[in-house]
Amino acid sequence: MSMTETHGRITDEELERIRERIGQGFEHRRAWRTEVTRDSAYHLAFVIGDLNPLYVDEDYAKASIWGRLQAPALMVNAMDTLRSPGSAGLPQGLPGVHSIWTRSAYTFERPLFVGDAVNEKSSLKELVEVESGFAGGRAVTQTYEARYFDAEGKQFATREDTWIRSERQKTRDKGKYQDITLARWTKEQIDELFERYDDEVRTPGRTFAEVTVGEELPVVIKGPLTATAEIAFEAFFGSYMVGNKQAAELHRKHPALMVTNNQGVPEPPQRVHWDNEFAHDLLGLPGAYDFGLERCFWLMQGPHNWMGDAAFVSRIDVQYRRFNYLGDVTYTHGRVTAAAVVDGVGTVDIDVWCENQRGETTARGAVQVKYP
Repeated sequence: MSMTETHGRITDEELERIRERIGQGFEHRRAWRTEVTRDSAYHLAFVIGDLNPLYVDEDYAKASIWGRLQAPALMVNAMDTLRSPGSAGLPQGLPGVHSIWTRSAYTFERPLFVGDAVNEKSSLKELVEVESGFAGGRAVTQTYEARYFDAEGKQFATREDTWIRSERQKTRDKGKYQDITLARWTKEQIDELFERYDDEVRTPGRTFAEVTVGEELPVVIKGPLTATAEIAFEAFFGSYMVGNKQAAELHRKHPALMVTNNQGVPEPPQRVHWDNEFAHDLLGLPGAYDFGLERCFWLMQGPHNWMGDAAFVSRIDVQYRRFNYLGDVTYTHGRVTAAAVVDGVGTVDIDVWCENQRGETTARGAVQVKYP
């Protein structure tokens, strides 16, 4: 078959080509970031709306048990070659077939610190055919993994992310979510919502001895989601955010990646995250939707606010279950499910989940916190 005949389709031939990439790295890509700086830690904290003083206040951080500034740990996403700018990004293969982030899992041996120089090794882990109620046709999942190393070559973190691939035409025709109406807010509702942001609390002095199984974590509010917020978030991580000569080179290397806009100009498909009309026309969705990784950040903020400055998140595993559309508000929740001393370290397990203003659960996962 020609490229024109296979564009936008999941074929056995293309799946076989992808399987040949399992275990292989990305030797021709460059990571977007290789060092954690004070500015990058602040910029990311600002983008995700989590101005934890351990990220942004150097005097505060120096007085903590860690003795220095930290960065939001999921910054490591910008420090591998899985989604490096100027590349086709992830997932690979199947030109014209859409991808949606469905799961994120990370482990950390310690916090991420300002000054860390990070090296990585990344590769495709597996390719699996699945049934998809959203796609209404043939679908596959692609899972990638990354390992992160410090300047001395010691591994301190891992990442595993899964995307589902579906044929856009069949997804659009099925229109599973077409009956959803995008949120609209009155001035009074926005004023009330914004006032609730002032209710967010941190408990920096919490110790492991104060942890109670069954305890509910304070709710964290995010949104209403806007196109501006989505562009700011994506710009920090760099992937696909190119123009001018870089856009021309990306189009030359991966023409099937690009989607022509209503002015006849090819653009990467990231516009589904900030362009309602584009998301509707391409996928049959009611509007644009967020990045899965963004909700992963939000689900870590609740435990961060609650656990105290002496702890760190050692693991998070999240499944993204529904779309979070422009205009939606997200409420993150958490509940302590277990607490024990493991190898001399206080270890706490927490169930976490996101709900929107419709009462729908849009993501659910588990976080592990350690008190070293």
